[in-house]
Amino acid sequence: MLPELKPHSDAMATTAHAMVGGVVWQTIALSLGSAAAIGTVMTLGALGMMPLWAVAIVVYGSVYLSYTALHESVHQNISGDRKDMVWINRAIGTLSSFFLSHSYEMHRTIHLTHHRNTNDPEHDPDHWVKGSNGLMTMLRSLTIFHGYFLYCARHWDDKRMRRAYWVGLRDTLISTLALVLVAVFVDWKLALFGYAAPAALAAMTLGLLFDYFVHTPHKARARFENTRVFVFPGWLDTLVTWAYVQQNYHGVHHAFPRIPFTRYRAFFRATDADMVSAGMPVARPLG
Repeated sequence: MLPELKPHSDAMATTAHAMVGGVVWQTIALSLGSAAAIGTVMTLGALGMMPLWAVAIVVYGSVYLSYTALHESVHQNISGDRKDMVWINRAIGTLSSFFLSHSYEMHRTIHLTHHRNTNDPEHDPDHWVKGSNGLMTMLRSLTIFHGYFLYCARHWDDKRMRRAYWVGLRDTLISTLALVLVAVFVDWKLALFGYAAPAALAAMTLGLLFDYFVHTPHKARARFENTRVFVFPGWLDTLVTWAYVQQNYHGVHHAFPRIPFTRYRAFFRATDADMVSAGMPVARPLG
């Protein structure tokens, strides 16, 4: 358990508990919708009914959104408090990770390790994105899923990491093989420029937005202090929150990981003063 340098109120914990309800159908829709969008545009691209640049744009957005479904599944947040629906987390996580050329099981091990060791240079897998300059940060964000394999290799004495490595390799190869089949039997340009390139750019975006900016300067380790929140004025906050898939309120997630992503902003607005009092760093760009 990460340390708490400042106490948080019982009221805030009660509010967080109340935010965890039943099945989060929005996450299921996000995953299935992203998968359907990718399948549709790839098919239209293969038939020559959609230009390659349009396919790439839809794939980029869909892969970017798929990560949120994977992330929620790792925390078992899709099923909420429904014990009979726990299986849906693995199902949605497996589907979403396929389009990321990643692995549900590997990411569950890696991401929960990130929560236990946030901003620890040696033990936080997501510390990979912290480059020595802007270019290196972008390159590290581009290769964040590959960096997880290196993390597992560095911690090979941990049997959980050994298993994560092999399971991750298996699942990544399955996704890669599917793309190779598209390249060989359908159209290599569709596979490379319609999918591989925009998916890689989506991974870089995820690394920058979901790992780098929300944790910089990557020093604080305490529960309420290791991840920031970005709050924008007026309607701009709504726009950013939609585009960021509520991860501009990522500090809420690290403080209370069981709150579904659909309620991050609502929770912060209800507990703003308490969160700040507990040490949450809040950036308010533009006022």
